[in-house]
Amino acid sequence: MVARKHAPSREILEDLGVRAGYVFDIRMTYHRNLDDAEDPHPEDPRRTYWIYNLLERADLLKLMTRVSFDPADMTQIRRVHKDKYISALQNTELMEKASLIEEQEKYDSVYLCSESFYCARLSSGALIELCVKVSTGILDCGFAIIRPPGHHACKSKAMGFCLLNNVAIATEEILYGRLADRVMIVDWDVHHGNGIQEVFIRNKSVLYCSLHRHDSGEFYPASEEGSMEEVGKDVAAGFNINIPWVANGMGDGDYMYAFKRIVVPVAKEFRPNLIIVAAGFDAAVNDPIGECIVTPGCYAAMTSMLKSVAGSKVVLALEGGYNLDAIANSSLACVKALLGIRWKAGVVPEEAVYNGYATLSEAEINGVPTGRHVYNKSWLATPDWDPEFEVPESYLVEPSDLGRDVVERVAKIHRRYWKCLQ
Repeated sequence: MVARKHAPSREILEDLGVRAGYVFDIRMTYHRNLDDAEDPHPEDPRRTYWIYNLLERADLLKLMTRVSFDPADMTQIRRVHKDKYISALQNTELMEKASLIEEQEKYDSVYLCSESFYCARLSSGALIELCVKVSTGILDCGFAIIRPPGHHACKSKAMGFCLLNNVAIATEEILYGRLADRVMIVDWDVHHGNGIQEVFIRNKSVLYCSLHRHDSGEFYPASEEGSMEEVGKDVAAGFNINIPWVANGMGDGDYMYAFKRIVVPVAKEFRPNLIIVAAGFDAAVNDPIGECIVTPGCYAAMTSMLKSVAGSKVVLALEGGYNLDAIANSSLACVKALLGIRWKAGVVPEEAVYNGYATLSEAEINGVPTGRHVYNKSWLATPDWDPEFEVPESYLVEPSDLGRDVVERVAKIHRRYWKCLQ
């Protein structure tokens, strides 16, 4: 484990009024693709270190408490995953390269090495401990720099780069320990978190809300599970909200509209004790897989809005995101929002909206305004915004017609379950 370089400054933390924590362990990078040729796998082991390094260089980690943790134990893992699947993962620890490559072919879009299961346990254990610290009031909020990701991992199988479902395991631990009776999971990864949905589809103690590309069932994980018609089952009908984008190129205006119209109002009505964000950054500008144009400022805005709902009890857990600079800049923006540090959002050039997705310069990503935009001035008058948080331009960009249509259709489906949507 990397030695802790900076102790949190009590004076600075008191000035900010926020007790924020983070988890990171360099050993999570040991999960690697044995079959790599020249090009690295999209789920690159450097992803977590890239984020950690930028946060350290920005002097933000010294404002946060580094939380120590243990790997998730078998009891915690079994609350989500089946014994047969857990045993299959355990067996990989003793396999040679040829057997590991053969074993990974049994799953959809997964790679394995002898350290993979241990790294997955570290990832889940880290998120558990951070959520416990926030739920018990030791910390106000936190950021989990973890991998391998988890939101695709199902009860009985790995898929989509995911082995153990970190968010589901942490949520079950919080509920089992009675540290919360209502947990909201907001999944803004560009892919639908089918694994999280599977675990909580019948649990009304958990509100799952996912914003993702669906493309009429053609975008990974390519199933109808991510459709807006999947609202939850039995007593949990209405507690599963899918906001499925129908194309690439979705941006700040679409996400802000979804948050203002659905996510924040429903969250306020649900009144969660804790919000866990499945924080994939593959909808970010320049991500090669997501092909969307969400800026760091938008991620900061969404984080700030969720903090206002849950009394700051928000934990962000890294999921996807495959452009190293994009995930680092997006994470930096989110951590600043957690700490209450103002962020001036970057904006997207007008031509990017029409060309699918953008290639922005480093200056644009870091917040230098460029291009022309259509603004909705009335958004400034809403009481939803924290008056102490500088309203970024991301709040003001109009949604696309496609985005607005999807959000309104979802609101129509769920208005029978939520008064705020009626």
